[in-house]
Amino acid sequence: MRNKLTQAQTNVLSFIRDFVTERHMPPTVREICSHFHFKSPHAGTTHLQRLQEKGYLDITPGIARGIRLKDPVEPGIPILGEAPAGTPVTEYSNPAGHLDTTQLFTGKDLFALKVRGDSMIGSGILDGDMVIIRSQPRVPDETIALAYVDGEATIKRIQHTRTGYRLMPANPAYEPIEISADTPDFRIAGPVIGVVRNMQT
Repeated sequence: MRNKLTQAQTNVLSFIRDFVTERHMPPTVREICSHFHFKSPHAGTTHLQRLQEKGYLDITPGIARGIRLKDPVEPGIPILGEAPAGTPVTEYSNPAGHLDTTQLFTGKDLFALKVRGDSMIGSGILDGDMVIIRSQPRVPDETIALAYVDGEATIKRIQHTRTGYRLMPANPAYEPIEISADTPDFRIAGPVIGVVRNMQT
């Protein structure tokens, strides 16, 4: 049984549900704070943390729209944006809807991203595909994963090197990306655990 909510927490949860119903994506902390006229983002973050602790939602760290309702308005894994498979670009675009893959992929901390670019075609990941990512900051050598370089997202095969990592494309038209200790804001978001493709033309 879930813990009882305060009136303020109930109001925030209702706002999130209404937001998802109307816009097919979760709100950001800033949008929650603006709606309730909170004076600082800390107030919104605190309410979200309490809702997570009480079992009403999950929060994926580091993602602006990383809120996922435990009893979602729409079933499936949230689509949080686009991940380039070519030259890295801005980290995320606006989320759009949900990908209903609950019968294919199970487990916690999953999210979906739409691929843009052709640098991973040799690994069977094409422009327009949906990839399923598991949030996981460390991956084994040679794992295809979503990573961020200087705040920009890309999907590559992660190779461990003596000085850091090498992000390998699967298309000879693209160069590897060398990662060392002084590479700004590098992090691994998690491995690609599945690819979903719409074959309709």
